[in-house]
Amino acid sequence: MKKWIAQSRKFILFLLPLAFGLIGLAGVAGEPFLNSLYQCIGMYLMDYGDTPPNLWVEIARWTAPLATASWVVFAFVALRRVLGSWLQYLRADSVAVYGPEPVVSLLLDRLGSRGIAGGHSLLPAHRYILVGPEEKSLSFYREHQQALADKPVYLQSRSLSPLASNQPLLKFFCPEANAARLFWQTRELYPISRRKAHHLQIVLLGFGRLGEELLLRGLLVNIFAPDQCIQYHIFGTGDRFEAVHKGIAQVEDPVIFHQEPWYAQLNLIEQADLLLVLEQEDQPRLLEDLLLATTRQEIDVFAGDTLAISPLEQNKRLRLFPWEQMAYTPEILLDDSLMTRAKAINLRYCHLYDKVAETAENREAEWAKLDSFTRESNISAADYHLIRLEMLKDKGLPASAENLPGQTLELLAELEHIRWCRYHYLHNWTWGQPEGGKRKDPVRRIHADLLPYGQLTEAEKEKDRENIRILLSVE
Repeated sequence: MKKWIAQSRKFILFLLPLAFGLIGLAGVAGEPFLNSLYQCIGMYLMDYGDTPPNLWVEIARWTAPLATASWVVFAFVALRRVLGSWLQYLRADSVAVYGPEPVVSLLLDRLGSRGIAGGHSLLPAHRYILVGPEEKSLSFYREHQQALADKPVYLQSRSLSPLASNQPLLKFFCPEANAARLFWQTRELYPISRRKAHHLQIVLLGFGRLGEELLLRGLLVNIFAPDQCIQYHIFGTGDRFEAVHKGIAQVEDPVIFHQEPWYAQLNLIEQADLLLVLEQEDQPRLLEDLLLATTRQEIDVFAGDTLAISPLEQNKRLRLFPWEQMAYTPEILLDDSLMTRAKAINLRYCHLYDKVAETAENREAEWAKLDSFTRESNISAADYHLIRLEMLKDKGLPASAENLPGQTLELLAELEHIRWCRYHYLHNWTWGQPEGGKRKDPVRRIHADLLPYGQLTEAEKEKDRENIRILLSVE
């Protein structure tokens, strides 16, 4: 609608000289309409050499060439933009970005020469990023769905699952989820956990969508030892989250939502192994209070725009994490390595158990057969695999199942089982015995293997060991 209004205004301004000329020639001077129309059109080409009979014609004579010049400039700019986009399209990695400022400018700056400013019309590109309100992005996608059918499209959404789309090339992403994944990757919690015998306290000041993603992601990747106890203390409103994620009570690592304010628990705030201050209203004031009330030398701050102009940015006790800028990094948005690894894991299972040939075509075909829950489970396994590789590197061991000591293989199998159980718990599955001798019932969300590793049969443990062999065999 806004685009139509803007174009209409330009068109009306272009026609004003014509209207003035017709009024002056046909209306006031009494000349025939067709002659008047011909003379008015000539004014746009500076082809009116007679003495103007009145002020209306005089105005038209001067404004018509200006209108023509303006449209020539508009046409040149549009042509330059189209030609520029086509030249960029010749690159094999061109990316068109659509949405509001300042995110579009941020992405274009980081994309460099491969970035294309989308504007309002669909421009040729090899990939597309749609940011901003998801209603507008979805509307734009539907409008151009046929043209985008064979192009990867990354669409920002805070309400839809990354795997909610039934279009294989349409990929939803959540900035908060991207930021959470990147934070736990870069924070390198494993060495800290090892030094503390895997007994940690992590405090989150603030919650909201970003806090939810940090907590869920942390529970699924911060798994380092069978007997670990990593406590997550939340100071923020989590009533809805607790009600929806009922299964979180089954996770071994405690999640504690505090009703009292943070300053009523200063000992916890002081002694916690990690203190995460999420972006929130009056964040600078909160940080000033923390710096004054505690002697902590390290506070992880999810920095917002208000903090960027604050003197606190230079405080060495604050470890800033510009989460929005990091979440919109092209390497994060366009990084398909996690998805590729997840698909490879699924195909390896299919190859071993169903004799499916490991080809690129079968990788996509077998992935398409999965429901969203199973897809996300594979993605979770692929994500945690990075932690597994980090642990092996720390122990000086190769990432190869054939060369692993039996004790290490057993440890990794148990940790993978813990992660698998947690994934189900966080989706509100529980232990149960389905009818007919089956292992699981997706409708009732019960599974017979949702037990501690030590309570599994030897055959069930061997499945977990085989999972590790499969995961380590995938590049």
